[in-house]
Amino acid sequence: SLTWDARLLFIGLWSYVDDNGVGRDVEPIIAADLFALEPDPVEALRKVRGGLTELSLRNLVIRYTVNGKPFLAITTWSRHQKINRPSPARFPGPDQGIVRDAGGFTEDSLRTHAPEQGNRGSEDQGTEDQPSSSEAAEAPVRPEITRLLDLLDAEIERNGARKPNRTQKNTDAARLLLDRDGKTVEQVEAAIRWCQSDEFWRSNILSMSKLREKYEQLSLAAKRQGTRSTTAYEQGAEVHDILLARQQKAVNA
Repeated sequence: SLTWDARLLFIGLWSYVDDNGVGRDVEPIIAADLFALEPDPVEALRKVRGGLTELSLRNLVIRYTVNGKPFLAITTWSRHQKINRPSPARFPGPDQGIVRDAGGFTEDSLRTHAPEQGNRGSEDQGTEDQPSSSEAAEAPVRPEITRLLDLLDAEIERNGARKPNRTQKNTDAARLLLDRDGKTVEQVEAAIRWCQSDEFWRSNILSMSKLREKYEQLSLAAKRQGTRSTTAYEQGAEVHDILLARQQKAVNA
């Protein structure tokens, strides 16, 4: 279930986005719009950042970029809002964009992927990701795949959890990360080590199939954590952006 802050943010986003469920993914602007009465701008920004990460993890929002500009879309928009005569789209939809910071566990291997199609939020990746029975039976387990599975097992056990069963599904997930998703062994190893060192993710990534399912969200979270160790100047600039957005909103009211 969602945290209370994430629930409030999700409901607030319904009024923030346009009639098509799409809005600008600029955290200071969202914070100024939805938390205008929050006396501490830094706390407002914290709520927005944490909430958006959680909503993205739950596949309730898609965060993407079009021509270098960040946007977000509510994936369940049609279930929450019934717009009889929606206004023309103000922003490009996720089908026109790329997921931001995908594959970003190494600086020199940024990859961009369109948002995944199929059954979002489920363990399965959709029929296109399922290997045929003959493919699974005939393909021997390569050394690099065993290496990745062993690493994840070791990291999970180090955190005090039970290592996952060496099922065909988990073996296939490791292979598909390399062969179909285009990740390198080093990228997947970095993803394993990062998620198992993160207090939140270590309890959510307990198998290779789950790692593959959440890889892009993991990558985005890792990137943001790396850039979030901001200097006092940078944090001050973010607060300034929130206050400026609040002022602009008051002028336009």
